[in-house]
Amino acid sequence: MPKYTYRARDKSGQLITGSAESGSKDEVASGLRDLGYSIVDITPQADGLGGLSEYYSRVTSRISRQETIVFTRQLATLLRTGNTLTSSLENVSEQVKNPKLKAVLNQVMRDVQAGMSFSKAVAKHPQVFDGFFVSMVKIGEAGGLLDDVLERLASLGADELEIRSRVQSSLIYPVVLIGLSLAVVTFVLVAVLPNFVAIFEASQAKLPAPTRMILGLSSALRNYWHLAAGGIVLFVIWLKYYISTPEGRFRIDGYILKTPLVGDLYLKVMISRFSRAMAALTKTGVPFHEGLAVVENTISNTVLRKTFVDIRERVNIGQGVTEAFRSSGIFPPMVIQLISSGEKSGHLDEMFSEVASFYEPEVEYTLRNFTSLLEPFLLLVMGAIVAFIALSVLLPIFNLIKIIKS
Repeated sequence: MPKYTYRARDKSGQLITGSAESGSKDEVASGLRDLGYSIVDITPQADGLGGLSEYYSRVTSRISRQETIVFTRQLATLLRTGNTLTSSLENVSEQVKNPKLKAVLNQVMRDVQAGMSFSKAVAKHPQVFDGFFVSMVKIGEAGGLLDDVLERLASLGADELEIRSRVQSSLIYPVVLIGLSLAVVTFVLVAVLPNFVAIFEASQAKLPAPTRMILGLSSALRNYWHLAAGGIVLFVIWLKYYISTPEGRFRIDGYILKTPLVGDLYLKVMISRFSRAMAALTKTGVPFHEGLAVVENTISNTVLRKTFVDIRERVNIGQGVTEAFRSSGIFPPMVIQLISSGEKSGHLDEMFSEVASFYEPEVEYTLRNFTSLLEPFLLLVMGAIVAFIALSVLLPIFNLIKIIKS
């Protein structure tokens, strides 16, 4: 981590100098103020190539979801064994290798030592700890169950990470296949087909429509590739802007849910995540409508989020939980039956766990179906494209052979 030299005055006005390692100049200043010092100046300490490499590592490193889960589980374990929160944070921070996460944890530890609650300390770092994490920690602090809540957060994060890794691993082959196919087709159009142009022009024969089409595409790629590249860049910029608007995001999210196979898979993943989060909240004694208010913000799809907002509003006006979920129209009858059983028995937490357990194999099944259908479809499409290119080249050659024979 970068080093800083500082000059400060204590409460008696005596000048104090020293050095400190920290993630930023602001963190050094915050630490000195917590000690009651008045800051005179703070200067970065130049320490050669090693300092530059550490600074580069701190700036370019990112905090992965897995690192956050490991931190959460380690903190829960230390708290359960009787350690104080500050000593637990210090112990965990010493074991963290990611410099950016270490800087965040050190800042959280200093805030807690200064008297700030743990939930407020982590809320200052939304890039690491999302709203659901902060809300769960706040609930754990209020009920004296911080270790239990952190353990639930770690387990929930691990489940989500496993589902995400399954989806990503299932999509690797189709993505690679698409990329290689596009590369091969582009190579044929740009590097191979131009060799036949001179032959076709020398023959002065009328070229078939498929040949004229494919030669035109080849010429466009070779002569106007920069326009095509610029058009793609402009389209990506426009799409990012459109998605950033509320209306655009809502429409894109709606299209995702309506896409065959992809929409079904996405819906099941989101409902599984929602159910796990609701089970974790209701197990800690959070009222159902308050749990909905917390969890709905973790749903990234705006169309689904609106659906869960409608469910919460129906519950708030007195409608039964089962009826509110049934009216949403996105849950199958078996899930509605599980929620109904949980509402009648007063064990909604267990029923939401059952819903998540019901959807996890469904996600696996949908993934298998998706990949098993996508792979032959892609092969068929790419085969048709290659056959069209081959036919476009061979047709005029066959015509030339007929002319030579005649």
